[in-house]
Amino acid sequence: MPGFLTTRRHRCVGIDISAHAVNIVELSRLNTRFTLHGYAIEPLPRQLAEDQTRAHPKSVAQVLLRVLGEQAMLARDAVVAVADGQLICKNLELDAGLAGDELELSVRLEAEQHVPYALESAALDFEVQGVSPLNPQLMSVLVVACRMETLDWYQAVLSHAGLKAKVIEVQSHAQVRGIDAMMPSSGAVAVVDFATPATRLSILHQGRVMESLELHFGDGQQDQDTFKTTALQHIRHGLEQVAASPRAELVILAGAAAGQPGLSEWLQAKLGMPTQPANPFVHMDINPSLVPQALCSHAPMLLTACGLALRGFD
Repeated sequence: MPGFLTTRRHRCVGIDISAHAVNIVELSRLNTRFTLHGYAIEPLPRQLAEDQTRAHPKSVAQVLLRVLGEQAMLARDAVVAVADGQLICKNLELDAGLAGDELELSVRLEAEQHVPYALESAALDFEVQGVSPLNPQLMSVLVVACRMETLDWYQAVLSHAGLKAKVIEVQSHAQVRGIDAMMPSSGAVAVVDFATPATRLSILHQGRVMESLELHFGDGQQDQDTFKTTALQHIRHGLEQVAASPRAELVILAGAAAGQPGLSEWLQAKLGMPTQPANPFVHMDINPSLVPQALCSHAPMLLTACGLALRGFD
């Protein structure tokens, strides 16, 4: 019976507003299969790149509108990420018997100890992660908070661009989804996200961010040899700092600098660990109009945006 197992193809865009660019990925899903329809990496004007959330939302929305039109993207459901630097994330250990209103009250009371501004002005969310690995009588609860005005800014950007904010996600959680799409059954993975002004190293394991820290160097504006040496030093030091987390079996490179020719092979030889650029589209169907070589080059910059788009189908 033709079409018996098919459903209407839904589309969603993931929008990653980084320090200097807006990265956009449009995906659709039919049954369990994802298709990449299009993507864009659009530099932000200098006055917006300096501090986007102090600019009027319409200024960034205009960039989005233009790119969505140029790329003929059809999706109107969107997922955007709040940058990790604008968030407070804390893992709490709470009584495993708590639920409902009691759990929410306990989370708020604990959050007051960690959020440096009044909770009345904060957007607060939490997720039970499961039984605490340290004490079966406790459960691990991830709490995420940001200023309400920050959340309102991201919602306004999407609204002015004619998009519906389906979810506002945590940037690092989006990376987890991107990595899971790339290698669903992997062990612990170290993700090195080359960015400005600082690179971030995260240890991801079983769908969770186990550890995350900033490496104090930029995204490759130096000459290539200097950048490679600096990156190696900082990545080595970062891996030593997170040694208490599950030992990473693989290093994934993300961000613009990840596409430097020969960088992953050079780091692999020096670190003694498998190292490769991110490509979250490797198991997806690809729009035939997209150039494979260009997509392969751009994929490391689109890891977060892809993870955001995937979140729209949960």
